[in-house]
Amino acid sequence: MSTTRATLACASVLFVSACASTTTPTTSSSGLQVSESFSGTLAQGGSASNNFTVATDGTITITLVSLTPQTTITMGLGIGTPSAATCVVNQSQENVKVGTPLSGTLTAGVYCVELYDLGNMTGPDTYSLTVMHP
Repeated sequence: MSTTRATLACASVLFVSACASTTTPTTSSSGLQVSESFSGTLAQGGSASNNFTVATDGTITITLVSLTPQTTITMGLGIGTPSAATCVVNQSQENVKVGTPLSGTLTAGVYCVELYDLGNMTGPDTYSLTVMHP
């Protein structure tokens, strides 16, 4: 994740109107991986964040699985630490499209992932993203 952003409080932008998540453990060649899926509705100009826990140091992969109805727009995706009702984004990527995985490494701990509109949305979109981590 290439672009480092200053602290971004989710409270300063619009929240999702609905959110769901599922967790599925899987085993890969590098050991036990957890696949967490998050979905919801993102308002135009808004952001949505979800928390997850990394049990051990290792590689994380985040993929925007779907965005409907605006399937081809570019979105922002950040990772950070939860703080009260906000996600304090430490790193972000602002050229995320559906289907393009983003990878990096994290140490064990509690994190949040935030999907946000870069000004490209023309109305609300439903989204689904997957976080794979140890």
